[in-house]
Amino acid sequence: LITILLIQAGTQYLSNTSYWKTAFAGSSFVESIGSNILLKALGIMPLLAVMLIASKSSEGFYISKGDLSAKAHKIGWLGIREGAISWGKLAVISAVLISLGTVLLTLVTATGFSVPKGITRLPNFLPFILFFALLNSFCEGLVYRNAILGALRNSLSPQMTVLCAALFFGFAHYYGIPGGSLGAIMSGLLGWYMCRSMVETNGLVSAWIIHFLQDTVIFSTVCVLS
Repeated sequence: LITILLIQAGTQYLSNTSYWKTAFAGSSFVESIGSNILLKALGIMPLLAVMLIASKSSEGFYISKGDLSAKAHKIGWLGIREGAISWGKLAVISAVLISLGTVLLTLVTATGFSVPKGITRLPNFLPFILFFALLNSFCEGLVYRNAILGALRNSLSPQMTVLCAALFFGFAHYYGIPGGSLGAIMSGLLGWYMCRSMVETNGLVSAWIIHFLQDTVIFSTVCVLS
């Protein structure tokens, strides 16, 4: 946590320097989103180093593919039965369903079911959107999932480590998209689900798949509405 706070302070200082403001003076989609993700990418380098030093191995902080053939444990309120499906399949299905829900929420709250004029820009910006989503989901995963789960795995039960990481992820997205109390709750639930997948597969890929597709939808929305 100290490492994360120091990184946040450092990246905030860098973003306020005249050099950074000059380099990213534009307000276009690529510059605004890209500069933010670049800061995150710079920040995870020291965090990754600290995690590897602290655990002596990448698996200690779930920095591995994980066993995608591992069967998901029961999640009754989602209708997932004990051992009925592997996390490899469940991650893809979940990613699609969660992203469709985000699209529906956007249509209801932001566009009023009307087609935004900016939809024509989407094909041109799709390569940037996919790259940003891939990098952003990886960076946020290391900070809000790997760092918390790995640091607490030998101190708390798996259920409590997942809960702590989920709360951290939810609070961090209070000012995100979607934001506010609803956004924090939704992000917290999503964080809990992704952390469950990491603990049960002992790796990050299952959660990364879900987060990547979610970010793809969010960045597409920002691009269309900007």
